[in-house]
Amino acid sequence: MIIKGEMAVMLGVLGLRQGDDRILDAIALVGPKMEIEEFDDGSTYYVFPVAGTDLLFEDGVLVAVIVEAQGYPRPEALVEGVPMTATRAEVLARLGKPERTGPTFERFEANGHYLHFEFDGGGGITKVSALLEAV
Repeated sequence: MIIKGEMAVMLGVLGLRQGDDRILDAIALVGPKMEIEEFDDGSTYYVFPVAGTDLLFEDGVLVAVIVEAQGYPRPEALVEGVPMTATRAEVLARLGKPERTGPTFERFEANGHYLHFEFDGGGGITKVSALLEAV
């Protein structure tokens, strides 16, 4: 499936190496205030607290963009046709059959990668993530 919206930009930069200028397309959506957290396992997070968004690099490659649905500054622009106030049932009605389902998530193949929705106990969206690979 092809999705549109700001999450499409984030899906489009997955797999790029840290420092690649094309990642600035995603950073422009969530920045400019950024903190960097580095860990011994080779992972680095670019944390954008104001936008509720993290970019996760593993061994220098962007593997995930994690967005807190209620913290994102333009929730209506994140995934075209899926408001962040949508219920789990509404997400399924709009996006169709997921690639994988779990107790608290739905994962879809989207734009050559994966779009992962996490839900709270009431079925509301809590996080939306762009994933390089199915994990």
